[in-house]
Amino acid sequence: MKFLKKQSRMRITRSIASFLLFGAFVLTTQTFAQNGQVVDKIIVKVDDKIVLKSELESAYVSFLQSPQAREYQGDARCLILNNFVENKLMLVMSEIDSVEIDPGRVDYELQGRMQRIIQRFGSERAIQEAYGKSIDQFMDELRPQVEEQLIIQTQEENILADISVTPNEVRKFFKQIPSDSLPLYSVEYEIGLIVKEPQVSDAEKEVVRDKLLKIREDIMNGQLFEIAATTYSEGPSKRDGGNLGFASRGTMDPAYEAGALSLKPGEISMPIESAFGFHLIQLLEKRGNEYNSRHILMVPKPTDSDTKDAMNFLDSLKNEINEGNITFEEAAKEYSDDRNTSANGGFLQGQFGSFRIPAAGLDPELFFAVDQMKEGDISKAEKVQMSADVDVARIIYYKKRIAPHRANLTDDYEKLKAATLEMKKALKRQEYLQTKLQEVYLEVDPEYKRCNIVN
Repeated sequence: MKFLKKQSRMRITRSIASFLLFGAFVLTTQTFAQNGQVVDKIIVKVDDKIVLKSELESAYVSFLQSPQAREYQGDARCLILNNFVENKLMLVMSEIDSVEIDPGRVDYELQGRMQRIIQRFGSERAIQEAYGKSIDQFMDELRPQVEEQLIIQTQEENILADISVTPNEVRKFFKQIPSDSLPLYSVEYEIGLIVKEPQVSDAEKEVVRDKLLKIREDIMNGQLFEIAATTYSEGPSKRDGGNLGFASRGTMDPAYEAGALSLKPGEISMPIESAFGFHLIQLLEKRGNEYNSRHILMVPKPTDSDTKDAMNFLDSLKNEINEGNITFEEAAKEYSDDRNTSANGGFLQGQFGSFRIPAAGLDPELFFAVDQMKEGDISKAEKVQMSADVDVARIIYYKKRIAPHRANLTDDYEKLKAATLEMKKALKRQEYLQTKLQEVYLEVDPEYKRCNIVN
């Protein structure tokens, strides 16, 4: 049972690592003395990296509000502090190993983190009212933390890059599990999808071009670009008057960037088509490898006829598969517009890279559709609503149903292989940390000697 407890601890540690940045950022706290004065101090030094008591307390409060808190029976502050120390050690070693992160990757991750924070609060206005800061201010404060986390992640990936497992190691791992501790898996399904996005007709595109040309004419006659963007643009930047701020070359859609860089400052483009729709672009400024622009985005919408054409295409493709002219996997890789599944031959992916999905993990609409099918069936093409104004065509391949069972090497090899790999990586990571801790300067405040950081 030792390794099962170790796996549980690993899960909790990974959860802590994920919310040390996100949770502590959203829920910040301070430690106060009895007289109301803020008390903060350095509690750990790892070479030139430090951990503050306020950081630990902030992360601890976040942890107490997480589901993992109910699982953990030990000293949570010590567990969190150990995680902080490991991160600081990874940063120290990343500097020695000259690890660098592409700024574009930081921007992408930062946008994603900020969107999750906005979703948690409900709106940007709610964040501003709660903290008295703009979204831009929050992003400026969050950027160094995101960059630091990406450096840590890259350092760990470099350390563990050569770890692999053999079938013999998987079998050995499986045999260590007591029979009464083997996981019990509920009903699982192997399901493939081929999704086809309706192609917008040339006539619809021409309608959008004409609308943008009229808007451009109004701007040239004196209407403010930002007011027009707020009124007509369909992009998320409309609330900012279409302003996108400075962007580095190579970070925007190629068609958009080419159109923007072909302009002189202040000039407004003709309608330009990109992967996102049609744009009117105004270049504001060029500065070295960066440019500042704003735009008005309009997205042509497929008609019912376009959607019907996509459904007819999939029904024809289904016939080709049933006649043996092409396999479902080949068809999905070649024709599916669902980027999440096409590389997998259309199959939904579950945990550990397995293509088996628990019944509870299926979208209800998909579950009820499969419930009406037999194993090996491919459904007729159907229209599926992806968002409020976007419909796609889809066919479903119900490959297999796996009955409830206890984990075994035949049915669950991929899951066991992934678990073995995770355990092996965790051991290699721990060995690395223990070795490197002996090579750096480490100082721990006496209050936290109980946490046994070195070991």
